[in-house]
Amino acid sequence: GGGLNVGDVDSKAEKMHLPTGEAMTEAAVITKLLSKVPAGKQANLASFIVSLFAFYRDLHFAYLEINPLVMLEDNTVVPLDMAAKIDETANFLCAQKWGPVDW
Repeated sequence: GGGLNVGDVDSKAEKMHLPTGEAMTEAAVITKLLSKVPAGKQANLASFIVSLFAFYRDLHFAYLEINPLVMLEDNTVVPLDMAAKIDETANFLCAQKWGPVDW
C-alpha cells in the first residue's frame, strides 16, 4: 500500500451491484452512488461514471482504479491518477482496440 494510512476506504465507499448483462444508467448511478454529491454535480458525475464503465467493459479491463478524482467548478470531471490492468483475455478479445501491448 501507500505511505499514508487513511482508514478503511471500503467501509466508507458507496457501492452499486450491477448484474452481468444489465445496462448501467445515469439514473441508477445517481440513486445508488451519488446521494452525498451536491445535486448540481450529480448529472455530470453520473455521465462520467456510465461512460467510464462502458470504456472498462468495451476494452476488457481486469482492473481500473481512479484515485483521486475531482470535479471542477464548471462540473468537469478530472481523474488525477489512474491504475489499470489488462490481461491476455483482453489482448485476445480486443487487440485491435488496444494496439501493440508490451507485456
